[in-house]
Amino acid sequence: MTTKPETRPNRARLMMGAAAVALALAALAPPARAADAPAADAEIAEIAVVAKVMRVSPSNVPLEATEPTSIVPEGFLRDNIVPLSSFDDMVKFQPSVYAQSPNGPGLGKAETLSLRGFQDSQFNITFDGIPFGDATDLHHTSSALFVAHDMGQAEVDRGPGTASTIGKATFGGTLGFLSKTPSEDPGVTAYGTYGSWNTKGIGGEVDTGRTVLGRMFFDVQRTTSDGYLTGAEEQRTNYFFKDVLDIGERTTVTLVASKNHSFEYTTQGVTLADLAKYGDNWGLGNNPAAQSYYKYQPSRYSSDFDYIRVQSELTDSVKLDNTAYTNGFGHHYKESSDASDSNPKDVGVTFYNAAGKKVATYASDIPGKEANANYRTFGDTLRLTDSLSFGDIKAGVWYDRQLDHRHSESYDWTQGVLVTGKYGTPYTYKYRDLNTTWQPYVEFDWKVTPDLTLIPGVKVTSFTRDVDALYNKTKPPAPLNYSETYTEPQPSIAAHYTIEEGWTAYAQVAKGFLAPPIDVFQVAKIASIKPEETMNYQVGTAVQRGRWMVGADAYYIDFSNYISTSQVPGTTETTFVNGSGAIYKGLELETQYALTDALSLYANASLNHAQYKDNYVWVADTPQWMATTGVMYDSPEGLYFSAIGKVVGPFYGQDNTTDAKTGQPDFANAYRIHPVFTADVSVGWRLKDLGYHLVDVTPSLKIGNVFDTHRINGFAGTQSATGQALYWTTPGRSVFFNLSVTGW
Repeated sequence: MTTKPETRPNRARLMMGAAAVALALAALAPPARAADAPAADAEIAEIAVVAKVMRVSPSNVPLEATEPTSIVPEGFLRDNIVPLSSFDDMVKFQPSVYAQSPNGPGLGKAETLSLRGFQDSQFNITFDGIPFGDATDLHHTSSALFVAHDMGQAEVDRGPGTASTIGKATFGGTLGFLSKTPSEDPGVTAYGTYGSWNTKGIGGEVDTGRTVLGRMFFDVQRTTSDGYLTGAEEQRTNYFFKDVLDIGERTTVTLVASKNHSFEYTTQGVTLADLAKYGDNWGLGNNPAAQSYYKYQPSRYSSDFDYIRVQSELTDSVKLDNTAYTNGFGHHYKESSDASDSNPKDVGVTFYNAAGKKVATYASDIPGKEANANYRTFGDTLRLTDSLSFGDIKAGVWYDRQLDHRHSESYDWTQGVLVTGKYGTPYTYKYRDLNTTWQPYVEFDWKVTPDLTLIPGVKVTSFTRDVDALYNKTKPPAPLNYSETYTEPQPSIAAHYTIEEGWTAYAQVAKGFLAPPIDVFQVAKIASIKPEETMNYQVGTAVQRGRWMVGADAYYIDFSNYISTSQVPGTTETTFVNGSGAIYKGLELETQYALTDALSLYANASLNHAQYKDNYVWVADTPQWMATTGVMYDSPEGLYFSAIGKVVGPFYGQDNTTDAKTGQPDFANAYRIHPVFTADVSVGWRLKDLGYHLVDVTPSLKIGNVFDTHRINGFAGTQSATGQALYWTTPGRSVFFNLSVTGW
């Protein structure tokens, strides 16, 4: 392939452009005035207006941020997100975030979740400050985790953070989710959802209020749905407990325990031919003679998340924050060899004996597999802060240990038996994987002046992967016992400056690090692979002045050691190699204007550019631009309303393949996805103190994709039998009625 040298932008010019944006925002702030009482009162009133509308905003821009940050407040989650929704639905309106769930909003797992073009497993996801992710590559099954009703806040940090930002993949940023704080008042809440695709949800929450045992709540929720896609039925049960106990005046202990179970029939995408034949909600079929039969795709998930957190003021200046935790994930599933294949001719199962000799072939049997994946994580986060007159000294360490067991065996759906393959075993893989992470850090928040803070720091990540495989994922399956440790210091420095009250600016330079996934070990010839790394450069500003909230930033990310597959010379085997990398750069803007203390307008926009070095090939699944706009109304009398639309610009589903002749990566874009616009509407009424111990009764209506847009919105790979491209589509219009009743 002929490539052209990349024309890199001048970094200084990029940063100067961002500074110009920050200076232009000064026009939003009122001019300085003499300190007379009437003017001060007027300014306080204006700030109060901003604070009121920000409670229900899709996103808030914090003035204290040291990198581009968007906070989704509890009011927005409560009023605009269906209680049964998964975490991807909570952040989908934020700048540079693209999330889509083809089975419907809040239903099924997110098939696409990207941040600035970095994909799930390339950025951090935390729950109450604890990083977590799948043991293989850090991805997340959103439908098997916590639900919106139990969350109090979501935070999108578009950058690697400072040295005290822990996690295995701060590489591309952090999506942080916080559970809600137990109420100070006792109460019992019953709530339910009924809506499109026979979706039914019911839940109950008990709040103890403040007692000698702390402030506790327990929530249980059960959801069933047929889903938007045909045959994609799902069921889900969630339990959540939280207790916050104050021990004296200096110590707080928090206990959290959660458990989640879900069942679903898993889809794999749709070809254009089936899309035209069956409609854009085609998922799985009802023909037992074809691989796409829905009963051939059952998946059962279970997960839990439990921790105990101690926060204590050891002295007047020294604070301790320690969290010991465990979380687990299990996925037991069966599936046909290709759930997207609706052609009854693409079937057949061949049996072999233990010596690898063919013994029988059944031409009409359905081929498939039975698999199981389980991991359990134990860890601890220790943070110490010493507040001195000239700043805060922070130090700590994060320890995380994951034990992972997985296996997969060939299966004949027609006969209901395991299938011995040509290598003499039903197993395609069977292994145990142990991952150990140590991440100490030290950071200094130096208050150079009352307005300027410099934050230098460094953390060191040490990640060890130990693989013990009876059958490694190779052909033929073979034993493997292998260990590799990756250690890397990650320095960072940030500056935060208060220009004037309500207007701040920041700059950041930080190194990101991501250890290789387990895939690099699952080849016949293991190559020496370096961790992927980034150098991140960002500047930005945040404004909360008058009736305005504004955030603007520019970023430039140098991504090195990109990992891709390559053919071993002289063989048909593939291995993994490091490529040169990619350049990510862009501009992001987010703003809200309060028309009144109840009515506001919101908008954000992002330009995201991600191309591989030394060529003009776009990184796959990176929307080139996105924009969100909306109107929110939140009346003191109880009525609330919002209408929010988001357009996701074009992107490519594929960026490289393996050249058939050379066996080397061939970078080229394919499967262009065109822009897609969808809009959601929410309306509800909070009825307070109705008597008969009814504290709050809130009926609400949530309409998703209100204009009933039907478009292809994602690439899902290719079909094994035909090589045809598979796609995801936008779920059609949905209507969900919700009712919440709280009494005491």
